[in-house]
Amino acid sequence: MTRLAACFAFACALAGGCNKPASPPKAAEKMERAFKVTADEILAEYKQNEVGADQKYKDKLIQVTGTVAAVKKDIVGRYFVGIGSPSDGEMYDVMCYLDDEAKEAAGKLKVGDKATLMGLCTGRAGGLVLTIKSCVFAK
Repeated sequence: MTRLAACFAFACALAGGCNKPASPPKAAEKMERAFKVTADEILAEYKQNEVGADQKYKDKLIQVTGTVAAVKKDIVGRYFVGIGSPSDGEMYDVMCYLDDEAKEAAGKLKVGDKATLMGLCTGRAGGLVLTIKSCVFAK
């Protein structure tokens, strides 16, 4: 075995192997473990105590139901569904950034429709918008 190959084998052993890690399950597969809330409920919690709401929801899977306020893409081209009715100074109450598997269904939505999406809560951005990433439509 050459010195380079031996070094590579040693590095792989230290790193726990050279196999590609298994991909995490899709959000829809973990639905039964999600917090289930309406947009109004979760927003009320964030408005009352952002620190406490982050401790409860941030980095956790949530399912949120509400009225569609927008179906758009942001300035860097990521698609999202805005849920809720924005207050003064807010763009959308909840911005649900879509997973690839949700884009086709989002293309059929209209402002005013009811929608239920599920994804990973990332908290409020700048105190204005509650953001959820990797969203799929709940069934």
